[in-house]
Amino acid sequence: MKATLDHNVIIDLIEGAPRVERLRDAISTGRCFPYVTEIGASEMRQRGVRPDRFDLFECLLKEAGLSQARRLHPMCIPNVTFWDHCLGGNREMASKSKEIERILFSNAKPLSPPTEVDDCSHDAKVWLNRVCDVQTMWCHLKSDCEVFISSDSNFTTKKKLPKLLALGARKIATPEGYDS
Repeated sequence: MKATLDHNVIIDLIEGAPRVERLRDAISTGRCFPYVTEIGASEMRQRGVRPDRFDLFECLLKEAGLSQARRLHPMCIPNVTFWDHCLGGNREMASKSKEIERILFSNAKPLSPPTEVDDCSHDAKVWLNRVCDVQTMWCHLKSDCEVFISSDSNFTTKKKLPKLLALGARKIATPEGYDS
């Protein structure tokens, strides 16, 4: 089964969180084929992952046991995406991204992008994590993976889940609830 892993799951794999043990087993036995979006969330920034440090992103994936995971290119976002690992956007791509953002964050406080890559303010972290959530779901939809695995309940609320499924997400599961 092709599964897009969100960044919270990657961090959980690195940290050996109990909730990802079934998923780890499914990956190691070949019942799950993981896909990861090549973008660094704020948790990864704390570990030195920056747009110019794709090598550190690869190290994190190795540490998580995801060296062989297939890579998904997000849309190019200055000061966020890795320069050689992103796609130039067009209107259709931007429209789909905005639609995902509206579903996930319609009730959230609007935030502006940080002006500096190393902005560690609360708002900068929240903004970056929103972008990562949107781009990871966008990549999931674009790659036609079968299941989106996230420990973030924002993807599975009663109001948001049906809308994401209607966009083509197919299935959204938690690492604990994942069944290969």
